[in-house]
Amino acid sequence: MKVLLLHVMVILLIMFHEGVGSETDRMIAFVGNWQPCPTSEQTASYTELMIAFAVTYRWSPNKNICNTQCVIGSPVPICNNQPNAPLVSKWQSEGKKVILSFGGAAMGGSWASSNDDCWEHCFGKEDFVVDQLV
Repeated sequence: MKVLLLHVMVILLIMFHEGVGSETDRMIAFVGNWQPCPTSEQTASYTELMIAFAVTYRWSPNKNICNTQCVIGSPVPICNNQPNAPLVSKWQSEGKKVILSFGGAAMGGSWASSNDDCWEHCFGKEDFVVDQLV
């Protein structure tokens, strides 16, 4: 919940950074990469699409298997749990900004009962993470 709230706050900050009612207004769609790909009709009115989430683990039912070097899995799934570079290229050719969100609840620490701790391997490696995302 904390991670989702943080993403909502970031979206609001982006939307209001240059002022409401200006020619820089934005509408941002959240695209969960575990969900079905949105249709062209569903993305038509959006200026930006935020893909969630790039992560440093492989999912496992008892505890996610973390990359101890904080290496982000590549290629990153876009939707349907699959990479989809042509879809990203299509969105970009339509003038949409595609934002990749790093993290997510399963990186660990988002709820008391979680034993996932992949964030622990990323502390102090911020520059390395950024270099992988850009």
